[in-house]
Amino acid sequence: MKKIIYMFLAAAFLMSCSNDDKINTSESATTADDGGVNGKVINPQNPLDKYIKKHFSQPYSINILYRFLERDIYRSYTMAPTRYEKAIEFVNVFNYLFVEPYIKITSKQFLKEHSFNTVILIGEPAFNSTGAKLVGFAAAGVKIHLLEINNMDPNNIYWLNDNILATLYHENAHTWHQAKLYPTDYEKISASDYKRDNWVTAWNLSSRNYLPAGFMTAYSSFNSDEDFVEMLARYIVYHNATLDCDCATTDSSLDTDGDGFDDALYTAWKDKFWNYGNLNDGQNTYESSNVWEEQLKIADVKIRPTETYTGKQKIEQKMAIMKKYLLEEWNINLDELRAEIRSRYPYVVGRDFEGNPVPRKDFSVLPNN
Repeated sequence: MKKIIYMFLAAAFLMSCSNDDKINTSESATTADDGGVNGKVINPQNPLDKYIKKHFSQPYSINILYRFLERDIYRSYTMAPTRYEKAIEFVNVFNYLFVEPYIKITSKQFLKEHSFNTVILIGEPAFNSTGAKLVGFAAAGVKIHLLEINNMDPNNIYWLNDNILATLYHENAHTWHQAKLYPTDYEKISASDYKRDNWVTAWNLSSRNYLPAGFMTAYSSFNSDEDFVEMLARYIVYHNATLDCDCATTDSSLDTDGDGFDDALYTAWKDKFWNYGNLNDGQNTYESSNVWEEQLKIADVKIRPTETYTGKQKIEQKMAIMKKYLLEEWNINLDELRAEIRSRYPYVVGRDFEGNPVPRKDFSVLPNN
């Protein structure tokens, strides 16, 4: 089994995926392993186990494990279990920002047929040999390990996006292209710059020099599949001035930098990012606090003089192919999915984008249903 790692570095979170077999974990109760003859129940099902079974395992075939068995986790690292109260917070966030938006845009049956199989919650972070923080492990479209759940900030959108939601959107998108291939034209756009296992050393993460090659993240350059799902996840979690700012202008006196946006309105829009939570964790800026168009601006050069297109043009070409594919093959409007997810942000943090108070979701309590 190949291991995939989600790493947090100073400038960006990096993702990698592999193929793996599905595991059958229909129950969350932990059993003693005596060779498979007489499994003795150590922790009988509690309200959370029953809630997971009723709301995720049975309707969608998605298992959420927080009291993990040793055989279900990677043994290369010392793993700490997730605290019960943090597991409750996770399932509520998972339902509100992943399950509900997806079934609203698609259907319950669609999510059951086209989603990952298992989410394993790990309480504390892990670090690789270089000191890079690991956000999670995943098997493409099948099984996900999410780390540091005990430190989850359930009311900070940026923490949730960087540590949980981008991973879920990324992995779920794998199930779509695995079922129906996207057009081969997508792969051709950056064909000469896919790096496979050399993606980590191929790029300067601080300068983001992968952008001029047409990649939204360094890990996008692993292959076209990772490129596809990374692009989709970043499109959802990044701020987007074109879609969200309402500050476009053709008046050059208002747009002194030529980005197509009114300078004053754009600055005022960015100043409101804080209303969705702290923009950094005390050390690093959250990746999801970035603006899509600002990444495209960095990409708006050619990776080499012989290229026909800039990185920005390549990204825009890929996005056009992706949106057309999702709409025609799956009847999914990516902008509608993004809007549905982000419409829920105010109720996660307790204030809207303008800073006005709104009712905040209490993720600490299981719903009574």
